[in-house]
Amino acid sequence: MDISRDTCTFIPPRLLERIGAADALALDEQLRVRRSARAAGARTTAARAVDVPAWTVHDADNATTLPGRPVRAAGQPATGDVTVDEAADGIEATLAMFAEAFARDSYDGAGAPVSITVHYGKDYDNAFWDGTQLVFGDGDGTVFERFTGSADVLAHEFGHAVTEHTAALVYRDQPGALNESVSDVFAACFKQHRPARPRPRATG
Repeated sequence: MDISRDTCTFIPPRLLERIGAADALALDEQLRVRRSARAAGARTTAARAVDVPAWTVHDADNATTLPGRPVRAAGQPATGDVTVDEAADGIEATLAMFAEAFARDSYDGAGAPVSITVHYGKDYDNAFWDGTQLVFGDGDGTVFERFTGSADVLAHEFGHAVTEHTAALVYRDQPGALNESVSDVFAACFKQHRPARPRPRATG
């Protein structure tokens, strides 16, 4: 496997090119530029303050400004938005798996708060970790459905955050392929740790 672009997305660029997802490719290129700029600086650890929730889900309202407006945080009830609530359930289960199986507190091991954005872009066919937060598109409804629908996608992207704060593998070529493989392993562990659940239908 040869990763030649500095993107940390769930759907690889070559596949997006094959299905003609030009908008997703353009957004992913912007992500690549932002990640490359951040990689040039020092990595920081954002320890969670006492009054900061363990995770917060934001709604981008189909725009691309991050993180978007906060719509649900740890300890708050379901919102009725299937995508928001899937992201909330997914991050709860992912954090629990890392704590129980690996004795790890969040992605940095020091309890960093997790920021998640859903409804990113219009019909955006991807999900990614951008070095700061987890981001999920709704899919185009034809080739891909919403990316929060399978919680192991969230666990996979969270795995990139863990790798970034441990091995710090450069996301290209063989180190990038290893980075992807590690996230796949974490996603597989997550599926074994969490029993399969029926997938709800989005409404509205």
